[in-house]
Order: sequence, then structure tokens, then C-alpha cells
Amino acid sequence: MLGFRIKNNLFDIIGSMNHKNEVYWYTLKKPNIKKLTSDLSADIAIIGGGMAGLTCAQSLSGRGYRIVLLEKDFCGSGASGKSSGFITPDSELELSHLIRRFGAKGAKELWDFVTSGVEHIRKTILDNKIDCDYQIQDSFFVANTKQAFKKIISEHNSRQSSGYESTLSEKENLETLINSQDYEGGVKYGGTFGINAYLYCQKLKEILEKQGVHLYEDTEAVSLTNEGVKTRYNFVYAKKIIICLDRFSPSLGVLKKEIYSAQTFLTVSSPLSLEKIKSIFPKERLMVWDSDLIYKYYRLTGDDRLLFGGGSLLYTYIPFERQNSPMILRNFRKYIQKKLGITIDFEYIWSGLIGVTKDFLPVAGRDRQYNNAYYIAGSAGLPWAAALGNLIAEAVESDINLGGNLFDRHRKYPISGVLQKFISKPIAFSLSHGIVKYFHK
Repeated sequence: MLGFRIKNNLFDIIGSMNHKNEVYWYTLKKPNIKKLTSDLSADIAIIGGGMAGLTCAQSLSGRGYRIVLLEKDFCGSGASGKSSGFITPDSELELSHLIRRFGAKGAKELWDFVTSGVEHIRKTILDNKIDCDYQIQDSFFVANTKQAFKKIISEHNSRQSSGYESTLSEKENLETLINSQDYEGGVKYGGTFGINAYLYCQKLKEILEKQGVHLYEDTEAVSLTNEGVKTRYNFVYAKKIIICLDRFSPSLGVLKKEIYSAQTFLTVSSPLSLEKIKSIFPKERLMVWDSDLIYKYYRLTGDDRLLFGGGSLLYTYIPFERQNSPMILRNFRKYIQKKLGITIDFEYIWSGLIGVTKDFLPVAGRDRQYNNAYYIAGSAGLPWAAALGNLIAEAVESDINLGGNLFDRHRKYPISGVLQKFISKPIAFSLSHGIVKYFHK
């Protein structure tokens, strides 16, 4: 036992010496930051320079509004820019799960809604010729166990009955898609792609500035009033405010009970040889994720690096960000060796915290305390953030509150109220996620 511990400790030390603890995407472009230096006035102030905030500004630009966007660090510095760049409607909740909760009609409406986010991002890239490592890759949802394969079959059947294409692969014919004997099967569908979301955010920022949006980075919003937004040194007078801060929303006094964070880790390998790429994907490059509650996911970038992500129960719900974890790296390497039969050298590792609700559906609406303020949060996936950015822009322009819809913050959750306060927020969210994933009907 002692020898085993020493071996693992040495493995961790060596592994930590061979990778960089920084976001790989950020090494490809240095942001050009302009700070807010004086008070100003706006028709609409948007707080947050991630996918939701930028898309919201994009939707509202050109309509005659004076728009100001404030970002604490730089556009794409948060969950959006650190993300894996999987652009697929499938995120934390599969279509089959949505059908169980909301029925066939409600599920299709939600799926079409998030798919509109996929297509919005695609159209923005193609129309503006954005260089953000746009990689057309089908999605592939795989089962780790025979029991989980039943879930895969259910997902395939749900897609078929809802009019969406998909291909079911059993274990016997899986090797034509992914070179593994350790998955029990999978469901594949198209219309999806991968991107470098940081570069996407940076380029969209430049486009918006040319369209007249006043965009300020390194400018933190610290509080709200009925007159506007107070930053650390200045004030933005605004008729309407849109809060797109995701997990940071509670810092402005918004969604304190409804939003928490879930931590994941991403790694990027050094460039792979063609032989090694073929050993993973014999036929075509795919975006893959598995069936576990805290799932692993991977895809290839345009420069032939393997992007691999996931987490663990130890870190997912802790109330602070763990910057580096030799244990995570060791688990990732073991997973790849077991599932794909290859050894990978990781060049970069970084952590990311995403805002989540207790049932994985986002929240969007008008704030009760500040009637001039709207919010978007809990967007588990870039397409959700883009679709909600468009939705909230329409709500602001039409002066509606979106109350009573599926994104209402006051909907029923598995655990809430006094019980959440008693058992603590991290435990309430972790238990709720387990209930939603495995027991919600």
C-alpha cells in the first residue's frame, strides 16, 4: 500500500511538471482592453461579456438604442471563454429527459429553442467570417454501462419520435465510429460543431464596437440602483439593465438562492499524430460525452489537439475554484487509457465554474427589486446562452417580464426554501442534480 501511494505521488509530481496551468485559448490572442473612465448614460446597460451578454447586445444593436456593455475582466474571460466549445443542443438535460418532464410538445419547444442558439452562433460565424476554430463535428453520446445504454436507446427513440435524425450504435458496431471496446453503445446526430469560444467572444466584441455598442472591459459592476449601474469608480445611468453574469449574479444581489456554481476541468493535449487520431476516430472526428452524472467529454481541435474535460464529486460542488489538480489529470489519463487504449500528454489544464440552477434549466426574467433590470443565468451550454441572449433582448424591447414561463426563477425545485438553508447550498444543489438526473419523472 505504501509503495502504491509513493508511486501515485511521484506520478502526480511528474505530471504537474509537464503541463501549464493556464487556459489554452487565451494564449492565442491577447485582449485589447478599454476601461470606463467617466460616468455616462445609456438606454440599455448590459453587464457581462460572455456569450449571453454579447449575443444580447448583438440582438439589440442597430435598433437605435445607446447600448453600454460592462465586463469585469475581458470578453470571454468567464465560463464562455474557458469552455470546451461544444455547440450542441444537448447539455445537462437530454431530449428524453425533457419529454419525461414536459411532455413531447413542451420538450420539442425547448429543444427547438436551444437549437436556435446553435444556429445563431453558426450564422454569426459564417456571416462575419469569424476565425474561431469552427469544426463541424457530429455529436456522439455514449454509454459507460449496459444500464446506461438503455438511456441511450431512449434518447435515440425520443429523437426519432420528435422528428430529429439520429443513428443508434450498439457495442458490436461501435468501433467504426470510435476505437473503443469499453463503451456499451451510443447515439450520434449531426448539425453540431466545436469552436474556440474565447476567440468567438473577442471577435464579436470587435463587431459590436463597429456597430456602435459602447463596450468597456476591466470595469466591474458593483451594485444596481433604479437609476443604473454603479461600477467601482463610475456610474452608468441606464433606463434598462440586463444582467448576464451567470454564476456571478448573486454578487449583485440577484438570484442568491437560485444560482450556484459547478466546477469542471479542461485539458488540451499536445498536437496528435494522424496515426493517433485515427486510433481514436477511425472514420470521422466526433464530439463525445459519456453517460455518467459528472460526465467526461472530448473532441479534436483544428490543430489536432485532444480537448478533454470532466470533473469529480470531490470538486464539482465545492464553494471555491480549484486551479489545478494532479488527481484530475491522473483520472483523465486513466480514463483515456481504459476507454481508448492510448496515452495522452496534456499540455494545458484549467478549471472553470459554470452557473447552474437546481434543475439545470436556466432562469431568465425581470428582477422584482429593480424593475428596470432583467437577468439571464444558469445557461448550461453556449447555445442556451445565445438563445437566452436573444430572448431577453426581445423581452427588454417589448417591456415584458417573462413571468410564468419555464425559465421563471420561482418554479418548483427538488430542494429549496428552509431545507436548502438547513443542509447548505452546495449539498442542496448536488442532491437536486442527482434527483433531476435519476429520479425526476
